[in-house]
Amino acid sequence: MTRLIIPSLLFLIVSCSGSKEKPLLPEEVSPDVYRVLLDNDDVKVLEVTFEPGQSDNMHDHYPVTFYLLQGGKAQVTLPDGTVNEREIPTGFTGHNTEKVRHQVKNIGENTIKIILVEHKNTAPASESGETLILPEEVSPDVYQVILENDDVKVLDVTFAPGQGDNMHEHGVITYYGIKGGKLQNTLPDGTVKEMEVPDGFVGHGNTIVKHQMENVGEDTVKVIIVEHKKLMPVKE
Repeated sequence: MTRLIIPSLLFLIVSCSGSKEKPLLPEEVSPDVYRVLLDNDDVKVLEVTFEPGQSDNMHDHYPVTFYLLQGGKAQVTLPDGTVNEREIPTGFTGHNTEKVRHQVKNIGENTIKIILVEHKNTAPASESGETLILPEEVSPDVYQVILENDDVKVLDVTFAPGQGDNMHEHGVITYYGIKGGKLQNTLPDGTVKEMEVPDGFVGHGNTIVKHQMENVGEDTVKVIIVEHKKLMPVKE
């Protein structure tokens, strides 16, 4: 279901006008709904929480990739007054290539929670000359592609206790930990490092990383990775 990019469900896909006015940043106009988890030159990651009946104020987004941590029923109002209602399932994933302006209200009975990765820096697609060892190809039991287009690839990553993947590579990625735990990271030179990662951990990497991961804890670890196809990795 999460791989279906159905226009009627993409409540974030609404083109805004070409006006040069100052953008209405959601975390500024509705700080009770939007919390910035990470902000750098490439991306801004927002945690979005709508309690039942709660709404935000009219706001703008950069081009954005989104993942529904908790779905629900939302009402979306556009600048021209058009109102749409959407029932959006947990795990639904989408990507919008344009900036958007809208206002959203939770009209259901459940809390809606969303992770947004706003793309602040994009470039024309080009060949990097690198052929990566793709995690979803070498470890399909751990990595599932839930969305892919010319701009991004979104991976659902699940490590059961004791489960590991095979050596693989990542380019430019942004990641969010739905469920943390204890991981062991092994590098190609044999260096091994253990780390405790909390629920909600977030990060961004802009260099090519080659490693192998294993869940050495007692809890399942679940991560969402957004790979940015139009950002070239920095050479180390």
